[in-house]
Amino acid sequence: MERELFSVEPIPQGWAVYADGAPAPAPTGPEALACASNLAYAHYKNTGRPTGVRVRMRCGDVVLMSPLG
Repeated sequence: MERELFSVEPIPQGWAVYADGAPAPAPTGPEALACASNLAYAHYKNTGRPTGVRVRMRCGDVVLMSPLG
């Protein structure tokens, strides 16, 4: 079963969390990561499908993480 990814990316005003299309803004990276992690964990608990968080750093690197739960 393929892992469903939630994304965190930097934007000019801070950070954005992408889940199901529309981005949700977050002022700081840690807040965006916590939001994406909580969404991924809740999705896993509701569906049983594996999830993860994809973080694009300001330097352009991409990091994959498992949800904190």
